[in-house]
Amino acid sequence: MEKDYYVLKPELQSDKATQDYVGEVLKEQETDFYKQQLSLERDYCFWLEYKQTAKPHSLEHYMTMAHTLTNADTLGSAATQSFILNEEDTLHIHTVKVIRNGQVIDKLADCDIKVMDYIGDSSSPGVFNNDKQVTILIPNLRLNDVYIMETTRVKEYKHDSLKNIFFRDSYTYPTDYWAYGKYRFRLLNQTGRTIEANYHYFRDEEDRILEKDSVFIENEDSFVIDKTNYIGEPIKNNQITPFIDFSTKMSYEVITTEVAKIYDGIYQHKFETFGEELIKELDSQPTMDDKIKLAIDFVQKEVYYLYNEVEMDGHIPQLPDKTFSRRQGDCKAKTVLLKVILDYLGVESNVVLVNYRADIFLPVYTPSPLIFNHAILKIYYNDTVYFVDATLNEDYGYLGRRQKDSFIYYLEIKPNTTLQIQDPFINDLPDIEEVIHIDVLDDKATLSMESKLRKNSANTLRSSFKNQTKRDIIQRFMDSVHYNMKLFNNFDANDIHDYFSDATIDIQKDDKNLNELSILFKTTIDNPYLKNNTKKKYLLYWDRVYFINDDIDDYHHEDFPLWVDRPSVKMQVHLFTDKKIDQNEYYTNKEAELTSKYLNHSIKKKIEPNGASIFINHETYRNLPISGEDLEEYAKTNKEILDSNLTVGIDILPESMFSKIKNIFK
Repeated sequence: MEKDYYVLKPELQSDKATQDYVGEVLKEQETDFYKQQLSLERDYCFWLEYKQTAKPHSLEHYMTMAHTLTNADTLGSAATQSFILNEEDTLHIHTVKVIRNGQVIDKLADCDIKVMDYIGDSSSPGVFNNDKQVTILIPNLRLNDVYIMETTRVKEYKHDSLKNIFFRDSYTYPTDYWAYGKYRFRLLNQTGRTIEANYHYFRDEEDRILEKDSVFIENEDSFVIDKTNYIGEPIKNNQITPFIDFSTKMSYEVITTEVAKIYDGIYQHKFETFGEELIKELDSQPTMDDKIKLAIDFVQKEVYYLYNEVEMDGHIPQLPDKTFSRRQGDCKAKTVLLKVILDYLGVESNVVLVNYRADIFLPVYTPSPLIFNHAILKIYYNDTVYFVDATLNEDYGYLGRRQKDSFIYYLEIKPNTTLQIQDPFINDLPDIEEVIHIDVLDDKATLSMESKLRKNSANTLRSSFKNQTKRDIIQRFMDSVHYNMKLFNNFDANDIHDYFSDATIDIQKDDKNLNELSILFKTTIDNPYLKNNTKKKYLLYWDRVYFINDDIDDYHHEDFPLWVDRPSVKMQVHLFTDKKIDQNEYYTNKEAELTSKYLNHSIKKKIEPNGASIFINHETYRNLPISGEDLEEYAKTNKEILDSNLTVGIDILPESMFSKIKNIFK
């Protein structure tokens, strides 16, 4: 039987939606506050009331409001009211009315209510949902009506959802778009447990963040915000909007102990009881490294990744034997399956919860398992910790060579564990190694670029070769060379094919065990020299993208750190020409050695009569949040690297008269 996503409940309408209350609205229209807001062309809400009732198996969200329809925009938005509901939700519609010329007119019977599939992100592979868009179409609304709507959204959790144990929600004050005669928010706690409320990013008059005490809401008590003649709070672009988060009062140590009990029951489904077909292949592998690689490859590539937000929010995974037999599951299911396979191999591991999108807020939020949106596996092997995302399907290599993602905070599902930190890191080998040769003869350059990429960089480029045409990849490389040689001073990027010819790109070697991808790009370039106003010529190559963090120039956020997550690069640039170069020129000879606690950047050179070889080593931390004075120091180092880029080039000596005559005869 198909679920009803909405029901009509007019019998539950409030007294405010009746003719008896019209006098209060008319009286309010005579107040100075109301007249002032209309003179400022601000939309006016006579009342807005939210009431959330948190229960062990459900959350009810009641809303009633009455506001003016003073312009075409509010008239249009009121005439089409849409609600996005998932399979846990049911919308109860109590009231749709208007006050017109002092009379209440009931519009509910005239409404046309449509239920349609809501696609959202489900167009992405593996993402699916049963979300519906319930749209209430209200005919014959008129300017200067007072519009009244009253609904209750009832969310009923599945029986195995962790939301039955842990409540979590958040509240943000309204913006200054609306003015409110009466504004009320109420959270009623009927969960049977204490709910903790915490204030975040609220500020004093001098814009300093306030440290406000937690508020504890006992069972059957309420948290209330009441305002009269109220205008919402303005939002500053460089600050985080203040909010209050509500969570069942519980420490992380208690949370991980309770959740670990659930997972321990799931782990009792031993892999040897259902994985016979894979066990034979695992047992045939020559080393433990090969066994682990096979286990990860199987879960990442042969178990299809499905994502359903409702199921994900519950954080209770599918049983591993079901995931194995169906060959599909969400991040929790795939991660649990990988763990039980590693258990069979005798390799210690634990599921950890992360939230890549809100990572920096995890220590700010009140402790809850519901602040995480993704599960990965923490593996302990040979006295080293590794993190593996079981949902990736284009990751390769032995355990230490696989993709390493950036996140700072995570919660390990192990009893008595609190929020943990992944420290900033530099990969043991450069993420990218490049050797570039540019040789110029008769004003025509031949360029070859040999690149070896590892881990994340290898996965990304390998995916490009798989999902894009070679022509598009070549175009991207030509565009990069055009910029890095500063040829945009000579000709526009739109004319690149008039100057670049014989461009090719090929994979030279793809070592999937080491997760190293080697490619070779070649092209021929006409007019390769950069010329300045003095008619002097230079041969340059400088890859700004690798070495300069452009985000820092426009970064002014007060509350959110700059997150540095850049690859380490080792590069050789060999620039040679059939012309003499100025071996004594300052920038041609200049080297660099920049060291800070965030990165190391060095440039060494070997100068010859007809060219130079430049050796660049750029080691930088990944997973590094920077703010305050540290951000200023990082910006300073970044600028020093930018200033050093002129050293990656050679200065061509002007031709003598004899050389010019010789060239004419040639």
